[in-house]
Amino acid sequence: MLAEQLKKSILQAAIQGKLTDQRKEDGNAQDLYNQIQEEKQKLIKEKKIKKEKPLPEIAADEIPFEIPENWMWVRLEDVGLLQTGITPSKAHSEFYGNEIPFVGPGDIFENYRLNYHKNGLSSEGLKHARVIAENSVMQVCIGGSIGKAVINDREVTCNQQINTITPYFIETKYIFYCMISRYFVSSLRMKAGGSATPIINKTKWAMMLVPLPPLAEQKRIVENLNKLLPLCEA
Repeated sequence: MLAEQLKKSILQAAIQGKLTDQRKEDGNAQDLYNQIQEEKQKLIKEKKIKKEKPLPEIAADEIPFEIPENWMWVRLEDVGLLQTGITPSKAHSEFYGNEIPFVGPGDIFENYRLNYHKNGLSSEGLKHARVIAENSVMQVCIGGSIGKAVINDREVTCNQQINTITPYFIETKYIFYCMISRYFVSSLRMKAGGSATPIINKTKWAMMLVPLPPLAEQKRIVENLNKLLPLCEA
């Protein structure tokens, strides 16, 4: 319990900019954000992604805590491709096989590992699924394990109980650390409601706020957390 509390405190400090120094040579997050938006427009023109509805501006009362001046608050959809999984019809056994892993919430473990071998789809089933690119963050969006997350190290498919983000021009591990932080998970659960089966759809998930540092500082944050978090277990 103590180790878990310490990990949460370290993660929270990291995403508030308290574990790293801010350096002028890093530039600012606005430049990175502009680069991401240019890339998204390019992909839309190439018809590789669909045009999204404009997101509402971030209101002052939405901001949960202070961040360094050269950082900025963004919505999750601002910085990556968001997808939700699809389950091919179970009535067609030919849709299931060993062509590509098919992941459900039970395949995402508490130690941030992913079971790739329990279920899979065939090449035919793949036509009725949604491929999640390697190095995406996958997060459970329903039930008691809502907020549980992992980074996939290969292409996978998943069911509709998992939302995913494939980031543009930013450190996937940084976004992952944001998404398992105390702030993000508690916000997620609050937005999911207090019903017997809490759920957060992709639209609400897309609106979640994350603090965005310059890329160089993201790398330093990840480097620090990769060193500190394993020490909590010890």
